[in-house]
Amino acid sequence: MRKQLPMTGWYDPGMLVQTGIRVAISTVFGQFVDRRESIAAANAVAAQPFDPSFDYSKKSTDGAFWLDFMADTGDGWDSTFAMAQLVTEPNLRFGDDDLPRGRVLVLGGDEVYPTPSREAYEDRFLGPFDQAFENLGEAPPPMPDLYVMPGNHDWYDGLNSFFELFCRRRMTSSGSIGVPRDGSVIAGRKTLQSRSYFALKLPGGWWLWGTDSQLEGHIDQPQIEYFQWVASHWMEPRSKLILCVGQPHWAYVDNADPKPQFRTMSYVERLAGIARNPKDAPKLMGHELKLVLAGDSHHYARHESASVQYVTCGGGGAFLHPTHHLEDKSFQWKYPPPGVAHDPDQPPQTRRFDIAVAADGRPALFPDPATSRRLTRGNFGFAFLNPGMTLVYFGAYLVFNWLLEVNARTTGHGSLLAAIGGGGFPEALCAYAKLLFASPWSFILMGSAYGGYYYLAGEPNGPQRVLIGAAHWIAQTLTAVLLTCAMALLVGHIWPQDLLFSGSSNVGAIVLGSALAAVGSATVLGLYFLISLNLFGRHWNEAFSALAIKDFKCFLRMSIDADGALRVYPIGLTRTPKAGGSRPGSGEPDALRPHLIEGPLVIR
Repeated sequence: MRKQLPMTGWYDPGMLVQTGIRVAISTVFGQFVDRRESIAAANAVAAQPFDPSFDYSKKSTDGAFWLDFMADTGDGWDSTFAMAQLVTEPNLRFGDDDLPRGRVLVLGGDEVYPTPSREAYEDRFLGPFDQAFENLGEAPPPMPDLYVMPGNHDWYDGLNSFFELFCRRRMTSSGSIGVPRDGSVIAGRKTLQSRSYFALKLPGGWWLWGTDSQLEGHIDQPQIEYFQWVASHWMEPRSKLILCVGQPHWAYVDNADPKPQFRTMSYVERLAGIARNPKDAPKLMGHELKLVLAGDSHHYARHESASVQYVTCGGGGAFLHPTHHLEDKSFQWKYPPPGVAHDPDQPPQTRRFDIAVAADGRPALFPDPATSRRLTRGNFGFAFLNPGMTLVYFGAYLVFNWLLEVNARTTGHGSLLAAIGGGGFPEALCAYAKLLFASPWSFILMGSAYGGYYYLAGEPNGPQRVLIGAAHWIAQTLTAVLLTCAMALLVGHIWPQDLLFSGSSNVGAIVLGSALAAVGSATVLGLYFLISLNLFGRHWNEAFSALAIKDFKCFLRMSIDADGALRVYPIGLTRTPKAGGSRPGSGEPDALRPHLIEGPLVIR
């Protein structure tokens, strides 16, 4: 039976260890064994003609073709089920706008959290989607086809589970060995892809590309050749392109050093535009990139660059990410924007990605920056929201205080409690310091703690990272020392002297002091995240993964009109009811209440 699991506890010790091992293995072996290349070799795509399964150019209804885009699903049951219900509904109504369910559903990466085991897919992805499908009743209307892109979390097992679920289809050609095989059916939706990337032909001269950038933004050569062939041989001249990528590199890029984040993105976004006509090689096909979609960041954000819209929409169910740290980007780049010919003799050009302004004059962000900043304050309660991390701190301080207990006995003080609990606060601090100097092991442990805070700082190696790590380490150290001394003084003034120096009281003091220090240190860690994000725009992922917010979800519903115009409707869900809520419009108190974040955005 599938479990209705809560949001992932990202600071749970077991989860951290398990995910860390998965990341290490997939990172190391992913550099030597790339499943995309072996799948491409084993399941070749016929050069001609274009597979009709991926051709939706004549499948519009009532003069419009509809499709949906959603990313970052498969975290907690409540949020994933709520979003699965919304994309499964036959239609959603907003005022006078009636938006029918898409003929195609594209999932933009990270279908399950934290790691992609078969069990995790069953509980966190398939379970909520199957339940939403069953809620339609005994005779549900035809469901959309399903296309899925992998994200970094899907890659943590080398795409084994991903290929089994979403790329089961096998296509054979004459002269090849193998048996043709249909794709899977997931919550009533057919899966038609045979690789982790795909190209769809849409009405009105539109195409959609879904890419796979692996763990580190790497596009493999067979994938490049596939899209080059699509652009040169299957797309009509001057086609319009919707490009789906794994990460919003335009939002992640470092203005001072753009190459690590933007190198692959720059190539992929220009790939269609540099395609040449196979019948007249010097002549370009003239394809136009119009819209770029990505997940990975779990919010809605729209940037503009020249004539291209760049939309981040990763609100399919995973924990919320903030928006108030986002900013306009501007950097020098040797290649021009999509659609502009590259002249190698020209100097680098300025690439700009500006946060778009919605029709009501507000930034095109969801949640809005003020709400995002307010939600960050939840890190005041970090110690209680993340009991697993508080327990880690408790274990560390238990070892450290036991070491101080040994130091106290070897220096003739009898116990840690007796050494620091018999006088005033200044005397307690002096006694604590003396115990630290009594053994090199205390300094080894403190040095190890500094190494951890230095690593957490995340800045490039240099003075700034040293200072940030040192400031955090000092705050943690002072918190532990002050709380331990305060505990000892309080106990020393309350307990009778004959009990104060007993063995049981010493053990109790060590445990109590460790518990207080653990809560204090976990709180300081939360304050570190809060200050780093709200003042400096840093640690946005760490600060909000600690909160595991299941609200503020989103997805895109798009239509291609009879005149070829693309309309993008960003749909938001501010509150996720318990257990995912009831179907919208049901009249129940927990009914889902989606709304339009902005728009619609019209692209021609």
